[in-house]
Amino acid sequence: MVFEPGPVDDKVPRLPDRATAPVPLRIQLSADAKNLILGSWRLFGWKDVEVGAPPCWHRDPVCGVVISHDRPADKIDYRRLPDGADARSIWEINRWAEMTRLAMHGWLNDDANAIRTAQLWLEDWTERNPAGIGINWTSPLEAALRLINFTWFDAIVSAWSTEQAVRGRTLRDHQTMLRKRIVPVHAAWVWRHRSTGSSANNHLLGELAALVVAVSRWPGVAKVSCSADTAWDLLGREVLRQFAPDGGSYEQALHYHAFALDLAWQAARAVGCKAGEVHQRLALAARFLLALGHGTEPWDFGDSDDAAVVPLTLSRDQAAEETRAWLLGEDCPLRWWMGDPPVITMNIPTAGLTVHEWQPFPTSGYAGLRSHGWAARLDASPLGLGSLAAHGHGDALHVSVWDGPHALLIDPGTGGYHGHAELRTELAAWKAHNGPLPDPAGFKTPRRIGPFLQIQHHPVPKMIVEGSTAMARFEHEGYKFQRQVRRHEDHLEIRDTEDYRKPFSVTWTLPPGTEVKALPSATDTSFILTRAGKSWLMSLQVADAKISVEERRVSPAYARIETAKVIMVRQIKAGLATKIQRLG
Repeated sequence: MVFEPGPVDDKVPRLPDRATAPVPLRIQLSADAKNLILGSWRLFGWKDVEVGAPPCWHRDPVCGVVISHDRPADKIDYRRLPDGADARSIWEINRWAEMTRLAMHGWLNDDANAIRTAQLWLEDWTERNPAGIGINWTSPLEAALRLINFTWFDAIVSAWSTEQAVRGRTLRDHQTMLRKRIVPVHAAWVWRHRSTGSSANNHLLGELAALVVAVSRWPGVAKVSCSADTAWDLLGREVLRQFAPDGGSYEQALHYHAFALDLAWQAARAVGCKAGEVHQRLALAARFLLALGHGTEPWDFGDSDDAAVVPLTLSRDQAAEETRAWLLGEDCPLRWWMGDPPVITMNIPTAGLTVHEWQPFPTSGYAGLRSHGWAARLDASPLGLGSLAAHGHGDALHVSVWDGPHALLIDPGTGGYHGHAELRTELAAWKAHNGPLPDPAGFKTPRRIGPFLQIQHHPVPKMIVEGSTAMARFEHEGYKFQRQVRRHEDHLEIRDTEDYRKPFSVTWTLPPGTEVKALPSATDTSFILTRAGKSWLMSLQVADAKISVEERRVSPAYARIETAKVIMVRQIKAGLATKIQRLG
């Protein structure tokens, strides 16, 4: 399917004034371009790999396994690739973010060679990935992410070509051919194969967002897909279905919350949405992310594959921190590209939404604390979206704690998906989180019967927030647990009890690199926790329990595995009080 997509609306996406580009952005783009052109890419914001120049589009750049390039996409089971290959790693280099990054550098730093290199790689991609053939056509979301990136790529290359009357002519001709070969087939594929079933979550939202963006730029593409208005109407329904009235994502996975918000906001900018119910829900989603996310050391709850949409931040490894800065209205490269963030503009019910020390999100089942330098997040949420809860973890009553930029009690992360099935199951399980559990057996349900399928969901916990205290109650399998988190003047206190005095356990997982030193005490068990040049005192007040320091695997980013210290407290009967206090 090759044809000229027709007249272009050059306001989609809206590009900023090149002359006002931040100097650090120009410098970073130049440094990135040097590595990208050599085939040295960084996956997921941390993993340095050699992909080739042009890349080998069907090769897992982490393990080196090459997947057949000539099999029909519907004949490839991307969940079970040979020899440990992971579809997510292959897809990462096929989302075209790196080519968009090269175009950004070419535009801001006047580098025609970088732009032409990116065009050549896209030409190579289209030759080696005919529609419907190979692993890169197995997921419509992957086609959608390519389409969004190409929309930005085309806008940037077109802007540079217009400014360069002589040098831009050749690039402009090549870009015309790329548009013909890329835009219609991707738009048609995304529309025809848009997600259903368990993938009708952030996948469907992303696919519709891509159609809104692409058809807004090239209205003629509607004849092989749908109109921008139709895509926007469908997307609006998904925004209202997937984000709760308090702004939280029903998927119960904070990274996917940010990912879906990014996708939806790309579409909102394309259609000029500045008010109304959908805009309001996105603004509430932004507020939720600010309240419950952390920038420098995120350790997000629920699943995460570290997906990004368009590479607009200064650097991928600091994307969470820059996103927070953007949402707070601070100057940063992301704001330079995207303009102002979504802002709440309508009157909304204030019940449960007024900011105290703890900010509750009752529909989503979370509370976030930001006070006196402390940050904490308490989970009293359902398992996840719909009957499958594809991205939810066994994390009811889990609490995460930070002191300023430093994480102290963490969520264990995700690890990976199909290429890391054992690790993914381990880190999503109850025992990987710090909510109180029956000792020694733990909970038997929910049961995971597939990578993205859970049955026998647990009941929804209950939560109460009053000033400096948040409390959650959880009844499950004959146990009644209560966790209370309170900020005192000089410390945080976490109290855990079980109403029937049945034995239970709590496992405090500490960030990798934390040194743990036991202190003698006649009244409690205490530890000095030291990391990044700072120290904290953790005191455990508990009678007749078994306490040990052990190690376990955690994952701060997709496919990244590290070892962390854990403080295990077993055979608790009369309750546990955990206090964390700054030292020095």
